[in-house]
Amino acid sequence: MENIHEREKHILDPRINLLNQSDNRYPRGKKVFRVSKFILYLLTVLVIAFFVFSYQVLFTNNSVSDIFSGKINIFKQLNTLALDGSALKGQSDDRINVLLLGMGGAGHEGPYLTDTLILASIQPSTKKIAMVSIPRDLLVDIPDFGWWKINNANAFGEQKSSGNGGQLAKETLEKALGLTIHYYVRVDFDGFEKIIDDLGGVKIFVEKGFTDYQYPTEDFKFQVISFEPGWQTMDGDTALKFARSRHGNNGEGSDFARSKRQQKILQAFKSRIFSFNFLLSPRKINNLLGEFSNHLRTDLEPWEAVVLAKLMERIDTNQISTLALDDGPNGLLYANLVNEAYVLQPKGDDFAQINYLIKNIFKGPTVLSEDKTITLELRNGTELSGLASRHSQELKTLGFRVNQVGNAPEQNYPQTQIFKLTNNELKEQTELLEKKYKTIVKTNSIPAWISDLSGTELDFFIVLGADAEKL
Repeated sequence: MENIHEREKHILDPRINLLNQSDNRYPRGKKVFRVSKFILYLLTVLVIAFFVFSYQVLFTNNSVSDIFSGKINIFKQLNTLALDGSALKGQSDDRINVLLLGMGGAGHEGPYLTDTLILASIQPSTKKIAMVSIPRDLLVDIPDFGWWKINNANAFGEQKSSGNGGQLAKETLEKALGLTIHYYVRVDFDGFEKIIDDLGGVKIFVEKGFTDYQYPTEDFKFQVISFEPGWQTMDGDTALKFARSRHGNNGEGSDFARSKRQQKILQAFKSRIFSFNFLLSPRKINNLLGEFSNHLRTDLEPWEAVVLAKLMERIDTNQISTLALDDGPNGLLYANLVNEAYVLQPKGDDFAQINYLIKNIFKGPTVLSEDKTITLELRNGTELSGLASRHSQELKTLGFRVNQVGNAPEQNYPQTQIFKLTNNELKEQTELLEKKYKTIVKTNSIPAWISDLSGTELDFFIVLGADAEKL
């Protein structure tokens, strides 16, 4: 990961309201969990909630009214479901976007600050789901409040109208990401363990026993946890540890191993909810509804929850496409200090590349819509070591094929230059490169040395300038 001190600008900007906010300080020594750890939990709560709602929500009184902001009207909901074409928002475009928010809740410092934000997109035609993890430190423009970290949006929304902070978080990300977010679901993580316990635990088959000597504690220390192989019923606390463990031995310390464990828990949740005993137990259902009323809120209409429940039943939760917005070596963000606060910003200070990837997330690694592979070559026109290599990886992520990387004959280019060598229009790719590098793609006046070096079927030739260091 790039060192923040190599990129920090020490910006003092009166438009950005971050000064003297203790929550915004650079998180040295702070317990910071990767968003991927909570993807399972949020998705699981959704699956459970929607399935239970499909059986119960239209026939309860006040037990779940708070979840839907008081939108419980039995006759209206039944009438909507009975009508033909009762489709969800976004369903006509074959993409339903749901913002998942996770917060500490009552009893925590900053109870409404959202430590977890995930954009979940469902494609009904393929029964696929994609998830984009959004870091809490992302600097965004919050309507009516100015520039803050995204984790403040929900809290500010609660200040304006109690119970509706998720709406402001949704509006903020719609503006930043350039797409419509149809719904939000907000979860209080304190309820996760209670919900598992109310279900009577989850039955998990542990394929390989392991021990983790570095599992974090609430006081920022470590504890030792271990799991024996074989079938076992896990309560909420145990399931949480099984899913979150990152440093297990016996091959269980990798991201792949952790992902498999999380999938096991998700499938176990679904099995428990679909079990005959649970569906015939009013007491268990009422207990679970009570937990949801304390720990979950959404702007879905109850009838929409029912429709989404039926759709979620057909989604293959073992096949989830993911995109993490981070400041890693090939990430789309960079770390910065603004008004003494640690923030993350999009490379080039422009969301265009992020928006493009999110828009095309269901296309997989190759997101360009042209039938043919678009090829390019990169030359480093500066003395900055590794610049061309880094940009090569980013362009590959976008779906370009990078034929060759090297140095330009001279290393004194202040600005990046892009030349289009093909006669094909390639409008989509040209616009993307222009937004990413903040320049105009040239189609003529191509330097002789580029013509000599470029291949016969090359589409673009890029000479990176000093401005590319921050792009």
